[in-house]
Amino acid sequence: MLELTILLVIGFIVLFSKTVYQKQNLIPVDEQSQLTDDFCVIDIRDYISAYRSPYPGAENIPLDYLPRALKGKFNCPKKILLVTDNKRGARLAARMIKRKRGKSVYYIKAV
Repeated sequence: MLELTILLVIGFIVLFSKTVYQKQNLIPVDEQSQLTDDFCVIDIRDYISAYRSPYPGAENIPLDYLPRALKGKFNCPKKILLVTDNKRGARLAARMIKRKRGKSVYYIKAV
């Protein structure tokens, strides 16, 4: 019985810390704020989606190509804003960027 209680407590701690960790890495941004000067904007949608509805001032680096771009040419001193279709892709990209830069990442859903 004691082992079960310990496992439950450890499980809750892990679940809580994972939720808090993800919220600290990925911060939503509302569309009304001025984004051009404060952020490096990366559009992680695929090429076709980014072409059909472009986000002003964004560099299109699809999620599949992001690890390669982070290793090579990408170096931005500003905060990073991700343009995405879904939050899942933004979480994956935020994890990759967090490993490289160590800062929180902001995201906005594309229309």
